[in-house]
Amino acid sequence: MSFGTHNEEREYDELVNWDARLTREGPFFRRLFEESGVRSVADVGAGSARHSIMYRSWGLDVTAIDPSSQMLELARENAARLGSDVRIVEGGFGEVARIAGSPVDAITCTGNALPHVRSTEGLREALGDFATALVPGGVLVLHYLNHERLLKKRIRTMSPVFRETLSGDKFFIRLLDYTPSGDGILFDFVTLVRDASVRETPHTIESWPKTLEADPGGGWSVRSRRSLHFAITGGLIVAELERAGFGDIRLLGDHEGRPLDADADESLIVVARLAGS
Repeated sequence: MSFGTHNEEREYDELVNWDARLTREGPFFRRLFEESGVRSVADVGAGSARHSIMYRSWGLDVTAIDPSSQMLELARENAARLGSDVRIVEGGFGEVARIAGSPVDAITCTGNALPHVRSTEGLREALGDFATALVPGGVLVLHYLNHERLLKKRIRTMSPVFRETLSGDKFFIRLLDYTPSGDGILFDFVTLVRDASVRETPHTIESWPKTLEADPGGGWSVRSRRSLHFAITGGLIVAELERAGFGDIRLLGDHEGRPLDADADESLIVVARLAGS
């Protein structure tokens, strides 16, 4: 069965329980945008555009930006399925101001997109571009894994996720390694897939011996890919945001607005404002 996009892009949407995630995160973003008078948003590293589509449903002018043409194909499918006219554009870090055209009121960069900058220089380029793309006093929201916790505890794996999908049963596994210098985190994304035909084929107790003999592996296959993330601790992101002209920087541990517990929280949410208002 062909879905039109590469497996790894499709599986990103399958890994995330989007209904639960947007229900949890939506009130945080809506409250922040309303308090800040936000009317326009650039969603950078937008992936399948589920956040962008949510923002657009609130009547905001939204541009979803991502460097992957395959991911943007999935984003357009999601927009069509959900009846959204959100603007979807291919682009990456360093291109936001150009793509936006005129300064926007808010920029969001979620889903572990920012650590793909790969270096301090790349981080500075990205934050400088964000500053150029924002109006004075504009809001920046970053959301990625809490790297300080990962580095300190040398965590090797994250909780596996199981999903029943149209293409079969899937387990999503993430294994972590670290560069010797401590500035990088290697993620092995492993997907175990049992073909849907195994689940759908009717069997009787009498037929199972022949079925097991024909396919002793149970229809399972393995896919994997590796991704390198630049380690961005809370201290580093605060220093680089200040360098780029941001202030009123808050490090949060959840979307209720609780201050970050760097030793315990799985994720880091950063809220900052561009100086000048």
